[in-house]
Amino acid sequence: MKPVSIGIAGIGNVGEEVVRQLLKSEDLNKKFVLGGISYKSKAKKRSSFLKNIKFYNSPLKLVKDNNIDLIIELIGGDSGIAKELAFSSITYKKPFITANKALIAKHGIELSNISKKNNTFIGFEAAIAGGIPIVKVIKESLISNKIEQITGILNGTSNYLLDEIEKKSLNFETVLKKAQQLGYAEKDPTFDVEGIDAAHKISILSALVFNKMPDTDLMHVKGISKITLDDILFAKKFGYKIKLLAISNHKNNFECSVEPWMISKNHSLSNIQGVLNAVEIISDLAGPILLTGAGAGGKATASSVLSDVFDFLSKTNRTGLTASNKKIKKSIKTIPYNQFLKFYLRVTVVDKSGVLADLTSIFKKNQISVQSFFQDIKPNEKNANLIIITHDVNRKKMEKAISEINVLKNVVKDTICISIYE
Repeated sequence: MKPVSIGIAGIGNVGEEVVRQLLKSEDLNKKFVLGGISYKSKAKKRSSFLKNIKFYNSPLKLVKDNNIDLIIELIGGDSGIAKELAFSSITYKKPFITANKALIAKHGIELSNISKKNNTFIGFEAAIAGGIPIVKVIKESLISNKIEQITGILNGTSNYLLDEIEKKSLNFETVLKKAQQLGYAEKDPTFDVEGIDAAHKISILSALVFNKMPDTDLMHVKGISKITLDDILFAKKFGYKIKLLAISNHKNNFECSVEPWMISKNHSLSNIQGVLNAVEIISDLAGPILLTGAGAGGKATASSVLSDVFDFLSKTNRTGLTASNKKIKKSIKTIPYNQFLKFYLRVTVVDKSGVLADLTSIFKKNQISVQSFFQDIKPNEKNANLIIITHDVNRKKMEKAISEINVLKNVVKDTICISIYE
């Protein structure tokens, strides 16, 4: 049979690695050929092996060229040319593979519907958790399982930052600068450190598992940018580690959220270090399963892209986001995971009498019971950190109490509140 001609749009770290591995493959010229590539800047210095591949000045020309059989999109973003390329490919019944989580999180339902209607292959393994084959595990290995919950460390940048702050006893800004120098964090790290990247990924996983795709703009999403070395050390003192967790649960109500959690130092997820990702799946038959591996980087992401390529070459009939005939529903708003839980609070106050009485009054009014209390007063400082761990309390009551605490005269910073995972 004629080899499949592959067109690749977006030649950054991942794109170059995909091309490099395809050129090294024994199946080159047998099962596939590299039909063309497209990238934004021709002025940028690129690897020499790209020079012998046909260049297209617009990604959309890859779709329109009848000599290109399969499109790989590695541009990124949920709008603009990446979105246009995705819809053009699937509308014209041209198989489509992407590593673009923002695109799938925002437009995945519509792309899925067109894919099924046109019987067109769509692959997005690389959009979630880098090199971890989570999509394949859910769609194939656990096909007979009823999954109740997915808990993930889905952003390697945030995980690295939290680890380095603890290991090196440094502040957030110093560790972030180092991460940017090492290439672990973007110049603008907002998507990573504010939880948006993880929100896109857990939204896609929710669609795969529960046939519901949350709107990430309306999801409960909190990042790690306000967490300090003090918080990490206090967590350690109480037997916890802080991790940014993305959680989707459908045991009763549909709960889906992203936020920092304090988890027991004995929990398997607490040992996921550096830029690694991890996904814990709880199901009825297989029980808890933990998958871990590189969550980003050229090689890890290329591994997942190539997995989709070879799935297509093996004539896998993968259309839509799920194999199910059920329609994926766009969930307008979700509630955060776990409505009744313990919380860690760091309240920064002026060190003077009467402050504790004010806090106690707010706790009493909102029916919040304190499990542990610690007062951190640093020498020669006028302010003190009041560290509080509550007993189980309703989230809404906790949020109301925090809003009341933050307007107290002697509270000098916004209160840091971290959920405790038990």
